[in-house]
Amino acid sequence: MKTSIFKYITVAVAAGAMWLAGCNDLDQEPTNKFTDKAFWTSPERANMVLNMAYSQMYSHDKMFQDEALSDNMYEQRGNPDTRTIRTGQATPNTSLFKSEWQWVFQGVKTCNIFLTFVDDVPGIEPSNLAYMKAQIRFIRAFLYFRLACFYGDIPFFLNDISLEESRQMTRTSYVKVMEELHRELDEIIPDLPKRDDLSADDNGRITKAAAMVLKARMYLYENTSRTGNSVSDNMRKVADICDKLMHDQATYGTYSLLTEGNEEGYLSPYEYLFTSGAEYNSEVILDYAAVELDKQWSLMYNMAPLSAGANLCQKAPSKALVDSYKMSDGSDPTDLNSYTGRDPRLKYTVAYNGMDWYDLNDKGEYVKKFTLNVTSGSDQAGTANGSPTGFYTRKYFDPDHGKNLEMWTNFIMMRYADVLLMYAEAKAYLGELDVTVWNETIRPIRMRAGVGGTEFPSAGDYTQIVRDERHTEIVRDERRVELALEGLRYFDLIRWINYKDEKSTAVAELLNGPVYMYNGTQIDQFKFDTGRDILWSLPLSETQLVPSLLPNNSGY
Repeated sequence: MKTSIFKYITVAVAAGAMWLAGCNDLDQEPTNKFTDKAFWTSPERANMVLNMAYSQMYSHDKMFQDEALSDNMYEQRGNPDTRTIRTGQATPNTSLFKSEWQWVFQGVKTCNIFLTFVDDVPGIEPSNLAYMKAQIRFIRAFLYFRLACFYGDIPFFLNDISLEESRQMTRTSYVKVMEELHRELDEIIPDLPKRDDLSADDNGRITKAAAMVLKARMYLYENTSRTGNSVSDNMRKVADICDKLMHDQATYGTYSLLTEGNEEGYLSPYEYLFTSGAEYNSEVILDYAAVELDKQWSLMYNMAPLSAGANLCQKAPSKALVDSYKMSDGSDPTDLNSYTGRDPRLKYTVAYNGMDWYDLNDKGEYVKKFTLNVTSGSDQAGTANGSPTGFYTRKYFDPDHGKNLEMWTNFIMMRYADVLLMYAEAKAYLGELDVTVWNETIRPIRMRAGVGGTEFPSAGDYTQIVRDERHTEIVRDERRVELALEGLRYFDLIRWINYKDEKSTAVAELLNGPVYMYNGTQIDQFKFDTGRDILWSLPLSETQLVPSLLPNNSGY
């Protein structure tokens, strides 16, 4: 059930809009009762602010926005900021640089206000108070980590600040921020429950496993050029954390891959995973909730084919993503323009020319509605409303949807398959990906998908070094297709560039090259400068208001 967590969400967000407007984005000085001690009189009111912080941790458009920054998705209509950034034309005035900055500090403000007042709220049991504070600290750490990934050195503070203090704020070093975030997570893990201890009404709450996954991601995504740490040392820590999540589930919670479809049997396990019917299943570690009528999302209205009831295509999967899917037997495709016999995850992620589109009919039956044709008609590629690439989004298309493709499916922020893939990648990087690791990670993921290549690759005549590089490549490719359009690809590409190993230059080229339609026609040219584009510019409006934030990141 979602009602307990999001019981006050509509009220909270509406109220938040009233007080999260300030003179600059660091301060976000509130103007109403949330900073009045008289407001904090009951556990219910404290929970209202906690729930608002949950809402501010993520959003339904963040996932696909992040994908449009990568080579998985292309956004063109209206020259959006994602395209401006990808074509190397971004400036400190680029709106996304400001909106991302503002969004994070709004959430941080909520968290700091909560921690300022919650200790004095009467009627909260000590154990519950500790749990509430742990959730808030996790949300704040999640937000700060995202900001550090984009901007590097950032303003960092763990208490509510005044307007005057915000005007004197400086940037805290990336090294210090990462150290503090790890400390925060280490401190709160004992106060977080494991998922097995949650009641049905608490489904969706932050758990020990979520904090562990965030720690693993922080080590995985760390810019070691800035910290001076060793990638190998970080990979060892990633492997150790994921090992605990896999093998000490008595402590961290019971998780497994979802291997069954829905009751009626019309959805495969992988397709079913991203529908409202599968919410809070054994694979989900943390998600961002949606609620029918109260908190639904309509992104599919601008990403699905028009024949499916959409309006126009704003974001489209890339040909590069489609080309990355192997054949169902695990072999490389001989014809990249043919989709017959491909990895089944392709058709559950991307809609391509000639694919049968399924949806519910008026009787609630899951039936074929049409065969997608991108060469003519309403879904024609490159037209005013059609996909610019000729591909449309299928993942997260829920057959249980509204008239205008409104969805109330939770967005999965962390899932167990990612834990397995992080573990496999760390082991491969360390030269330790053996048959045992393979059989715990890549093999079950591929078996669930219904794709071949489940047996551990033979070493053959390869040397140990070549074999380890090969395994790393295999795991990276598997990560792309398994987690496609889930918001992680851009951050993966940036971290692989930051590793500065033998593959870094090749990875950078994935962000620096032509964009193609389904038929091979070039439609755009991306540019990526590793000397500038690893980090974003601080917003111009912020550096004007708070000059102490300067100097800006290199290249801006």
